[in-house]
Amino acid sequence: MVVKIDFKSISVEEERLKISANDKICDIDICDVIGCHLSEEPAGFLSALFGSYPYLVVRYISKGKDYKWTAETLQVAGSKEECEALQNKINGILGQANLRPRRLGIFINPVGGGGNSLNVYKNVVHPLFKAANIKCDVNVSERPKHMIDLINCFDTASVDGLVIVGGDGSLLEVLNCLLTRAQKEADLDYDQPTCKLKPLEVPIGIIPTGTGNGTARGLYGNMDVVTAVLHIIRGRTNYNNIQAVYSGGKMVSFSGVVIACGLFTDIMYETDRQRWLKRARYSVIPLYMLLFKRPRLFKVKLSIFSGKSTSNDDSMEAQDLGEVRSVMSLYGDFFNNATDSKMDFVKLSRESRKTDVFTLLAFKESGRLEFMSSFLLFLSFTRSLFQKDFIAPYTVTGYRVKILSGDKNLPQDAHVARMNNLLDVDGEMIDLVDGEYEVWNHIRMQFSSISVKRVHILRQDCGMNIWRT
Repeated sequence: MVVKIDFKSISVEEERLKISANDKICDIDICDVIGCHLSEEPAGFLSALFGSYPYLVVRYISKGKDYKWTAETLQVAGSKEECEALQNKINGILGQANLRPRRLGIFINPVGGGGNSLNVYKNVVHPLFKAANIKCDVNVSERPKHMIDLINCFDTASVDGLVIVGGDGSLLEVLNCLLTRAQKEADLDYDQPTCKLKPLEVPIGIIPTGTGNGTARGLYGNMDVVTAVLHIIRGRTNYNNIQAVYSGGKMVSFSGVVIACGLFTDIMYETDRQRWLKRARYSVIPLYMLLFKRPRLFKVKLSIFSGKSTSNDDSMEAQDLGEVRSVMSLYGDFFNNATDSKMDFVKLSRESRKTDVFTLLAFKESGRLEFMSSFLLFLSFTRSLFQKDFIAPYTVTGYRVKILSGDKNLPQDAHVARMNNLLDVDGEMIDLVDGEYEVWNHIRMQFSSISVKRVHILRQDCGMNIWRT
């Protein structure tokens, strides 16, 4: 939306733009201004006839419902001197906002999701970054795992932050590279779950164009591309908690969204195999497996660490869950933040940053239709999800899973053995050693800042420095 006003209708008061037009008064915080520039283009039909008339273009953030942000435009008409004075005043205040990035490293996955990441960057992301006077170093992956090579060769000290144009899988590749590198440079034994890990010193933003966009949903409250870009432009950062996965005495992956074995691993595995279905596979395969395929059951021994379980025990060592369909942990404290209405993921993320616990779910055997109904509840994460008899929820800081055996009613062939040693981490398949793994939360260190272009770092054991609400 473009609003045209006269220079006399706008003023800068206490770091706000005060606008009086059509008998209405509204304020725009300077921190919500994307950028402004003087234009010599004609502001309208009459000025086009009688000559160019200078005006100031001010782009700013408008915040709507469901955390959705849009970029709006003011055209301020006045003399060149008046427009230049207002431009200098606004840009002077914006220049004092040290949180704002001035140069970003952009990493694009062109084949993820709908395969339109390049077009989204060209037509939506780059114009907004340009309006905010942000320079971009663009890197495009050309093959599977190429993102890893790109990030390993990139000098993160040369930019104020990194932006991933893709989904959870692309973000996971970048996180694993950067976090592992940080531990090696600090000479830390990061294969030990009790090791106090070093956090990242570079902020990371995510533009949701992938297949799975759970991280963006938690950060921004939705999966809207423009909203994500505007958060990054504003530059305010926070730290998310990170889970680390260990198997065979080694740290095998970090995670910022979900870790699962059993049914959810089976679904992701089969979805990846049926690529000929293209995007339809993301709905066809889950429905097929839930409705028609016999559920795979397996025995699990579970150990829970340092969290409060729903049975009010502080710790449960070597608990035999019997046969289960799946074990899943989520990045935040979903259980204690659940309400009777749809989950507010921004609020959940904010609350989860304050604590060292996260939610673990064990899915036991159930009827097909009953399980289907609970599966649909994952879209909203209401309290009723955690009240199902066949779902055992726990609040934990860490846990260990040992898969004891596969389903005795299924042939114990190589395929079943393979599935018992696979783990789904943020949509990526991880190989387990002997069907055993541990997951630990890494959070909170002393807050400090190290420079103008990187603020809010070293706050927790291991985390993503992310642009947030």
